[in-house]
Formats: sequence, C-alpha cells, structure tokens
Amino acid sequence: MFGLTKKITPSSLISSSMTVKGTIESNSEIYIDGVVEGNISCKTLIVGINGNVKSQLIQVEKIVVHGVIEGNINAISVYLGPTARINGNISHKDISIENGAFVSGEVKQTR
Repeated sequence: MFGLTKKITPSSLISSSMTVKGTIESNSEIYIDGVVEGNISCKTLIVGINGNVKSQLIQVEKIVVHGVIEGNINAISVYLGPTARINGNISHKDISIENGAFVSGEVKQTR
C-alpha cells in the first residue's frame, strides 16, 4: 500500500543530490530523498530510502518513512517502512510499523 513500487508524483521533490536548510511549508505532498534540516509542515510527507530529515517538529496529515528522521513527528497517519529509522517522539492517530523499522522515542496515540 505505501511501498515504493508505485510511481510517485509529488507536488514537491527534494532529490538525493539536494540539501535544504530552513522551514518547509506546503499545502500538498513533499517527497524527500535528500537532506532537510528544519521544521516541515505539509499535507503528506514521504521520506524516501535516501532521505535524511533533522527537524524539531514535523507536522503533517500523513507521513510515509523509508529513510531517517531525527526529530518529533505529529501526524494523523504514520507508516514506517522496514528501512525507517526514527530518533524522536511520534504522536499519531493511526500507525503502521513494518518489521525492521527502528524507533527511539515515545510513540503516543492521540484522539
């Protein structure tokens, strides 16, 4: 369902050759396969297998993680793929964690 096998056509793409520093805000989808240092607010965030995010807070409706996140996540729907590495707290309504994913932090369900 959330795997990388289907073609992804995000509104915004941060490719593996890019590094972005600063706050990112969007009303749509962002796909990160590069490095981002800063807070992120968007509708949907996909962190690809090469993605590396360092953030105090990621505020999204939906997040799909196959890469690395250092920071806190506040989302309605969370999917952590088998290569996901999270160092931070996760606040969520719904969560799916694949075998192999790693989380160092508190995982808390909200209503």
